Amino acid sequence: MLSYRHAFHAGGAADVHKHAVLSLLLDHLAGREKPFCVIDIYAGRGIYGLNSEEAQKRREFTHGIRRVIGDPNRPGLLNSYWRAVDKLNPDGTSAATLARYPGSPQLIRDALRKDDVLIVNELHPADHEELTRWAGDDKRIHVHKRDALEALVALTPPAIRRGLVLIDPAYEVKTEYDTLPAAIADAFKRWPQATYAIWYAVLPENRHSIMRKKLMDHIPADILETEFELGRAKSYPGMQASGLWIINPPWQIDQSIKDAGDWLAKWLGQERPAKHSMTWLRKSES
Repeated sequence: MLSYRHAFHAGGAADVHKHAVLSLLLDHLAGREKPFCVIDIYAGRGIYGLNSEEAQKRREFTHGIRRVIGDPNRPGLLNSYWRAVDKLNPDGTSAATLARYPGSPQLIRDALRKDDVLIVNELHPADHEELTRWAGDDKRIHVHKRDALEALVALTPPAIRRGLVLIDPAYEVKTEYDTLPAAIADAFKRWPQATYAIWYAVLPENRHSIMRKKLMDHIPADILETEFELGRAKSYPGMQASGLWIINPPWQIDQSIKDAGDWLAKWLGQERPAKHSMTWLRKSES
């Protein structure tokens, strides 16, 4: 199934939380001299037009990026994220002028230095074509069109052993809750030095809790969970919250994630206040 498109959800509250955390992880990688590699397994497009038919259908950005980007007191720890959005909107980021939003590939590209590498994978034909155009002749970026689970194992480990794997699936196929943990465990065996950031949705079926247990059972590493309740009405039948499991989180990044998530929660509620929580699912004593 390939009906899910990131474009329908671009800039929404879940996107903002996910990309804020991604930016913090990228800041950590770029804060050291050695080169790094990022693998984005479900990449989507590089940049999303908020005036596009897809984005306008749900207009999730009105509950997300539009609410936070214009705050003059927005937290400095997310400066790389704010800069990425500002750069795409030279006419300003007011409600009237905010027109484009960076997908995860663009956020990662903005963090790359001369010797860093980005590997992006997208199976959807239209999004892959757009992603290829977006990458252009940038020698640091390698574009793949493969099944994500197959790519996750086949593309690890890269030549550069410092890095991050971003796993941002649609969960359209319910078996992904079983097959993803197994593929992540295989990738972890091949590239245990990397940080893995796995996005999940909290749906009425509560399948994410089963996936969490499988990750805990099969991956012997520290795992940090950051979860964002969207503040939707309790009667809302779809996603009520989303989050990220971070395997091998960088040292002391938990406080930055907590501070960023708590600040976002003050802005991004809908029918109810949003809430952010952060939990160590496993943390070593050292």
